[in-house]
Amino acid sequence: MIELGTKFDKVEGKYKTALEAAHQRPRILRARGDATGAEIERALSEKVINENKIKTKENILIVDIIAEHNACYGLLALDSNTNEIVAYLAKVTILASGGAGQLFSNTTNPDVATGDGIAMAYRGGAKVTDLEFIQFHPTALFHQGSPKFLISEAVRGEGAILKNINGESFMHSYHPLAELAPRDIVARAIIDQMKKTKNDYVYLDATKIKDKFSQRFPTIYKNCLALNIDPEKEYIPVAPAAHYTMGGIKTDTWGQTNITNLYACGECTSTGVHGANRLASNSLLEGLVFGNRITQKIKKNNTYYSIEKLKELNLSYNFPREKYKEYDPLKLKQELQKLMWNKVGIIRNPSDLKKARQKINEWKFIFKSELKTTKDFELANLTILADLVTNSALQREESRGAHYREDFPDRDDINWKKHIIY
Repeated sequence: MIELGTKFDKVEGKYKTALEAAHQRPRILRARGDATGAEIERALSEKVINENKIKTKENILIVDIIAEHNACYGLLALDSNTNEIVAYLAKVTILASGGAGQLFSNTTNPDVATGDGIAMAYRGGAKVTDLEFIQFHPTALFHQGSPKFLISEAVRGEGAILKNINGESFMHSYHPLAELAPRDIVARAIIDQMKKTKNDYVYLDATKIKDKFSQRFPTIYKNCLALNIDPEKEYIPVAPAAHYTMGGIKTDTWGQTNITNLYACGECTSTGVHGANRLASNSLLEGLVFGNRITQKIKKNNTYYSIEKLKELNLSYNFPREKYKEYDPLKLKQELQKLMWNKVGIIRNPSDLKKARQKINEWKFIFKSELKTTKDFELANLTILADLVTNSALQREESRGAHYREDFPDRDDINWKKHIIY
């Protein structure tokens, strides 16, 4: 990353590393205080533009993989610029479409994180696995009417303390690592405190951390100030939110799916490296490692069709175009998100999961309806994933990592040390 132009923070000529939850030592590089992701994106984007070897297309939603006879021949896409369905034939297809945080009403994920890559891979015959393992980040900024903004784990790594609405610290009574316990434990502790105090949030007290907050976390500081919260002088209201999808498209250690010439990397995959509960910042590492490994594998492989051969295959692809039932995709999406948050969220039980499954089944009429817009296709993808996540959560009768069942609160290695694959 450094060779590609990423400028990570240094102190006295040495790279500065941060401590995050469940890590034993400071091991996370940072950039511009708390803008590491933005700096990596800047460096990579500039490299792509300056090299001028990669053709990019914007405002295009990938709708489906073109797959027949267990092989992938490219992608179908909705071009938002022309509102047309376009086919992109390809020797190799790599899905790097991100996660599915938009399944839930409370999420740190952007609006585009609708799990499209996972859903389309599943429809095309790819195996998907571990979808019950959704990570909920403990500390998203809570402010009515504002998007959930992530208050980085590094804030707790620097010494910030969680306190309930009465100003009492509580994490020491839930785990020996207190604020730096694994994310699922911190998230459930916060939910427990919210229930006990009958409140929608807890506080994060960062007023006594060693470094000046505005210098160490300039992005978070700026976002808090915009909502009239000064982290250097007052507590930050926080609550858990859906953050990361550990499950996804099943790949091997080279990013290969079970579909010939279809690869995947990043959050849309289940490579296995996160187990049931990802460690902080390991997602960036995973994307980098598997993106690189895929290119190595592709260079060695010579089983691809030429584009001319692909054109001769006479591949067929159709979409439902009948008027079945009128619906408002935005309203239905919001209902789906609320259902998933309330019934398939941080703490699960069979009664809620069965109610969720029943409701999701009622919404499957959209697959017979006319799909025309980005919102239509995203809703269809979210509905598929909601179904898979709910069924997986109902099937796994134990608690492991980010999946927690009230009726099965313990881990069961005898019966459940295995993957659920669809």
